[in-house]
Amino acid sequence: MLLRRESAACVRRSTVDRIPNSFGRCAGSAMSYETKMPKISHSLTFRLTLWYAAIFALSLLSMLLVVYLMLSQRMETRVDELLLSDALEFKHLYRKYGMENIQAEFDREAEVAGTDQVFFRLLSREGRQLKASDLRTWNGVSVTPSLLAHLVPDQPAFETARVPGQPHHVRMVYLTMAEDHNVIQVGYLRRDDERLLEEFRHISAAVIVAGLFLAASLGWFMARRALGGLEHVTETAKGIGQGDFARRVTVSNRGDEIDHLAISFNVMLDRIQSLILELKQVTSDIAHDLRSPITRIRGMAETTLLGEKTLQAYQEMAGVVVEESDRLVAIINSLLEIAEADAGVAQLTRSDFDLTGMVQDAVELFRPVAEDRDIAFHLNAPSGSLIFTGDKGRLQRALANLVDNALKYTRPGGRVLVSVENERSRITVSVADTGIGIKAHDLPYIFDRFYRADRSRSTCGNGLGLSLAQAFIKAHRGHIEVESAPDKGSTFRIVLPC
Repeated sequence: MLLRRESAACVRRSTVDRIPNSFGRCAGSAMSYETKMPKISHSLTFRLTLWYAAIFALSLLSMLLVVYLMLSQRMETRVDELLLSDALEFKHLYRKYGMENIQAEFDREAEVAGTDQVFFRLLSREGRQLKASDLRTWNGVSVTPSLLAHLVPDQPAFETARVPGQPHHVRMVYLTMAEDHNVIQVGYLRRDDERLLEEFRHISAAVIVAGLFLAASLGWFMARRALGGLEHVTETAKGIGQGDFARRVTVSNRGDEIDHLAISFNVMLDRIQSLILELKQVTSDIAHDLRSPITRIRGMAETTLLGEKTLQAYQEMAGVVVEESDRLVAIINSLLEIAEADAGVAQLTRSDFDLTGMVQDAVELFRPVAEDRDIAFHLNAPSGSLIFTGDKGRLQRALANLVDNALKYTRPGGRVLVSVENERSRITVSVADTGIGIKAHDLPYIFDRFYRADRSRSTCGNGLGLSLAQAFIKAHRGHIEVESAPDKGSTFRIVLPC
């Protein structure tokens, strides 16, 4: 009989006995952790740790619950298979030897498996006991009349009931014989199975508590590691708040979201620092170039006041004031336009226009100047229209500054060539001259405000033309390239994206 082998299973209590102490230690840790909770519950690290531990606990609990249900179901299926095997064997013996011999088989099998572990009964269809093994342990385990009434011959029916006076359950099978409708009942006490399941529950509880502690520790470590970059951002922001605009967030090069945040934050800081430097530069530039006109106005006024008070003197003074005032307004407007364009806040009036036509208009505008200076002035542009979307007025001013400089610094008899090239991804407008050129050490600074490469010359200008041209071109996502050599001329190329 299979029940004989199963009844020999023993229950190990050592693991269960150790569980309460472990549980107590974990509970103590949880209590200590809870006392710290009010101090850190506002932090993102704590909330992430709590979420991580909760998700881990739910996952672990779900997994253990599934394992528990599967184990319980497997145990019950195994017991049912054993019960049915015994019932079929008794059915065979009953058919072969009759009712008298079945009693001896009941006693023998119960003695081998243990009378407190199994019992066997032969019942009538009405539930009256005909034969049975030793039932002293099984007092109170009654037969369910409704179950007997619905039994089908040769079809087993299973039932689970609690044994009176015991904390365990008995699993029973009923099998009806077609010949006389008597019923064989076999019962098996599930004490060992239920103790094993109870031990599994205790172990699972300990695993969940230990898992929670481990998950909280690991979650805290991972959250601190993941949010370490945010602390760097916070520290950098504090430093910037104290005036250290040179500070930047260190990028770990892991390519994660924190790195993306650090890069974006650093780009923003670069932009802010650029705007601040632009503001300082504009202030410095205005102070630099306003000094001369204001000094001239003051000198003219003092001379007029100290000199002869004639109408002509006052008219001359008024003319100087108007002239210098216009110059001041022009400088201020240019500086403001450069600052807006460099800061990326310039309001461009974009429209579609013929870029080739715009260049032709600029060449025609400066042609009289070139003729007066005896300079050969030519245009090389593709036939047909070249449609470009941008601020036509500002592009005209940028080109005009380059053409004006080319004519200004080219000696009589020289040559200036303006050309337009349409490539796949960009449009290039070049202004090449055979003028005096630019020295190598001056090239890096020619786009700086108020910078003039040849300060000994008497050519007019305030040193803002190239700065203004570059700012307008940058506002159109383009750039200006320069090639130059002393006494060989210069070539300025405006490169615009198509």
